[in-house]
Amino acid sequence: SSNTLYGAASGGGDTLDNGTVFSLNTNGVIFQALYAFSGGSDGSGPAAGLISSGKTLYGTASGGGGGSGNGTVFSLNSDGTGFKSLRAFSGGSDGAQPVAALILLGNKLYGTASSGGSFGEGTVFSLNTDGTGFNTLHAFTGGSDGAGPEASLISSGKTLYGTASSGGNLGGGAVFALSLGGSSPVPIALEIRSGNESVVLSWNDPSAAFSL
Repeated sequence: SSNTLYGAASGGGDTLDNGTVFSLNTNGVIFQALYAFSGGSDGSGPAAGLISSGKTLYGTASGGGGGSGNGTVFSLNSDGTGFKSLRAFSGGSDGAQPVAALILLGNKLYGTASSGGSFGEGTVFSLNTDGTGFNTLHAFTGGSDGAGPEASLISSGKTLYGTASSGGNLGGGAVFALSLGGSSPVPIALEIRSGNESVVLSWNDPSAAFSL
């Protein structure tokens, strides 16, 4: 944002070792630890990048969140004030251990939880920027839809695209598309061929667009 970088460290932070949110000028000076996680209701172990909207940062913590210990979604002002735990995951149908960055569409945050959900294989979720309106958009089954989403989503129009680290028809993971209209993820078959100095990707869904 402007000439300031914002990020998260998954460990360290005072004596609690639960991680921090920090800022740093792009010239490498004026480093600030904006927030140190306690491992309680605020979360612990933030393992993903942050996103910003105005003067507010949004992120995920992979652990902590009160007694559940299943992670949180949080917001924080860019000057380090106003920390809010927007969601503490239960490990049930909502998911657990979010390790990927969020995306922001309008006033809604979208993300993935790497485990938990109705089948224990992770979820895609949404919630409003004020923490209300949490919704589990999809619970991965570990079948053709995949399992264990560990990366951020991308969006195109009214469709979210993402990856699952395991599951899928061949057990090696899946690329999926999820309509914001609420339909289930549709696995997209990717063919990867290597050439002399190139890698060629092709897929069987003409409506899906990818870029490298």
